Amino acid sequence: MKPPERVGDKPCGDALGKHHFDELNIDYPKGEELEGIVKGIDIYSPMEDVKYRVLGDGFQINRVALTRRFINKAINNGVEYLSLTYGLEPVIKNQRVVGIKLWSRDRGVWKARASFVVDATGLARAIVRHLPKEWPIRDDIDPKDMNIAYREVRILSKEIDEPNIHRIYINKDVAPGGYWWFFPYSMMPNKVNVGLGVQGGMGYPHPKDLLYRYVLTRPKFRGSKVIEAGGAAVPTRRPVLSLIWNGIGVVGDAAYAVNPIHGGGKGSAMISSYCLANAIINGLNHGELSNSSLWDANICYLKMYGIKQGVLDIFRIFLQRLSNDDLEYGMRSKLIKEEDLNVLSLKGDLELSVVEKAMRLLAGLRRPTLLIKLRIVAKFMERIKRHYNNYPRNPENIFVWARELNSIYHEYLQKIS
Repeated sequence: MKPPERVGDKPCGDALGKHHFDELNIDYPKGEELEGIVKGIDIYSPMEDVKYRVLGDGFQINRVALTRRFINKAINNGVEYLSLTYGLEPVIKNQRVVGIKLWSRDRGVWKARASFVVDATGLARAIVRHLPKEWPIRDDIDPKDMNIAYREVRILSKEIDEPNIHRIYINKDVAPGGYWWFFPYSMMPNKVNVGLGVQGGMGYPHPKDLLYRYVLTRPKFRGSKVIEAGGAAVPTRRPVLSLIWNGIGVVGDAAYAVNPIHGGGKGSAMISSYCLANAIINGLNHGELSNSSLWDANICYLKMYGIKQGVLDIFRIFLQRLSNDDLEYGMRSKLIKEEDLNVLSLKGDLELSVVEKAMRLLAGLRRPTLLIKLRIVAKFMERIKRHYNNYPRNPENIFVWARELNSIYHEYLQKIS
């Protein structure tokens, strides 16, 4: 519950790809909303002497200002906005959500009836977590499928080289199961967003402790000043089984709409919101908000982002099981080249032909087990992609599809363990 002037103030890397604005026909950030232009990302190996550069246009945004634009647009189109109000739990009648229980300072606890409820409360899932466990929208998350992150916005004593390039550093000792990042704000070339994330559910040290121990002790941070700090948990897994069910929907982190590899979620949150909003508008126009009438929200999201997300989840699990030596060797040997990484990040594809070529070129070299596992990963990425492309076209078949999905994951985890 935040005051109106701080809505949208959630700790994150503040980066957002340009292509998301293009896909959704949303005006680019400008004025106070825009804090930097991004031209690409450098990904560093554990020893930091091997670097992959993945090019792509994006923005460093002021998340509060951008959120304010969306809220004001909604209000101007007739939305009633209640500030300083908590959503407590759903009101369920005859196996359908018919409203929501709220709390506000001026009214205490009260109920609001609704034709349809949308939970956009982030990973807290404040409303959805009270739903029956058998509803596919509930789909509780395993802590190991989360990343626990901490970040600070700092003013450095010197300007940053290449302020349009973001940096990601992979090192299992520094950021186990995750990475640490260095994201400049190019419009103020000595301002940087620096943070670190670790895999949840593994008992790893707190990311703030790791950031201060391994990162902020580097010379570039000497004399720097903290202007903002905070941490948050991020879902880094496949999307929720269904965006809608029995009178309620989810978007953003509540729908696990986050890239499993880099943890970025603003663009995919906008996509999930776009797909759900269009389905609701269509349902209202036809006088029906049933599961069947809203099912296109799932089809839309999977087509625009969710299938890629599911495929990248397979690759994420593989990466989290690699050692620093494996990661260093893989990057140094160019097992996956920069152009392949570009395709992987944009489309979620790791072509088997790429893996087969790497195995032929590197046959006889050390780490044959790594190559064999990479081949297994590529095959399961294709298999998951086929499964998501066969997502049910009606809600009645979601339970069978979900059981088959879990079976594929179980088999995959056995084969790469």
